[in-house]
Amino acid sequence: MTTPSRTLSARPSRVARAALAALALLAAATSTGVAVEAARADVARADAPQERPTRLDPERLERGPDASVPYRAGLDGRGIVEDGIVTRVRADWFQLLGTRPDGRYVVLAVRGEDHSVRTIAPGGRSSRVLLDDVRGATALLGTDGTTVVTERFRSRPRRHTVLRAYDATTGELLGQRKRQGYTTVLDASSTTVVHAGENGPVVSWDLATDEDTRVSRRYGYRADLLGDRLAVFTKDPYQGGCTVVSTLSDPGAELWRSCEEAVLEFSPDGSHVLTVFKLADGLGPREARVRTVEGTEVGRYRVDGFLGQLLFEDADTALLEVATEDSSGLVRCDGPDCELASELGKGSPYL
Repeated sequence: MTTPSRTLSARPSRVARAALAALALLAAATSTGVAVEAARADVARADAPQERPTRLDPERLERGPDASVPYRAGLDGRGIVEDGIVTRVRADWFQLLGTRPDGRYVVLAVRGEDHSVRTIAPGGRSSRVLLDDVRGATALLGTDGTTVVTERFRSRPRRHTVLRAYDATTGELLGQRKRQGYTTVLDASSTTVVHAGENGPVVSWDLATDEDTRVSRRYGYRADLLGDRLAVFTKDPYQGGCTVVSTLSDPGAELWRSCEEAVLEFSPDGSHVLTVFKLADGLGPREARVRTVEGTEVGRYRVDGFLGQLLFEDADTALLEVATEDSSGLVRCDGPDCELASELGKGSPYL
């Protein structure tokens, strides 16, 4: 296992409201038919589950090294852990957005009536307010750690979302956008913000020129600018919509498709994905899979409880927050081999 070049944090999945899509037409020639059958066989092999999923029970796993990427500690989420070092976050609730290039953590913190985006030095030596007055907004730190984007939805006078992009070091406002309806930010860098409307399209917003470029007319729900990856639904997943994974630079070049799973995370180099059942809800999914970006399953994991944070430690090693009735912990899995990568925690009171 290698140390990642960047920090990833799990982000909660937003299910598409609806998305219009056109399915590719297939030629009727015999040669094409043979190719289609071969492609279907490849998809079937890629989607075929391993004979048995790996059962995850934190109290039965051997203790391995501490996770080398930061994650929210425990079910109560009172701190951030990295390499076994705990950084306490003084907040009633917080979301770990990620890590800046200088190593400081970026969090969305709620403390009483105060809602702010803060940066915290590992070990808690200092905490600084980057953005204040973000009440009612969600926030995303881009995968390169340089840009924070907030999204604030308003229902009046007409349904719209205001997007604001900020420098993650200085807090300087880099740009602002007002979009009709509900808009979700997928990723950001120092030059670009990728976002998607509730009915599509996926749009790339150039912060330097303040111009927009349409990337895809489908509903995008995951993107990674560094890894050049995009995940979209062909239409509303509750109405049979399927996941399509492609590159951001060429969304028409399909890498993998699934009508059962949704992508939660891309690995740091874009070579693998973490997926769950596309309609998973409640406390959290009971099963997760690691696949290559072309769809080959390399790990399937199931828990008698639920899964919380799901992220990658490196190109193909998954970190899964597992909660059962009796115990909890962060579990590291490389293929079918799993070990505990955190201190053993108490069980969930909700099970």
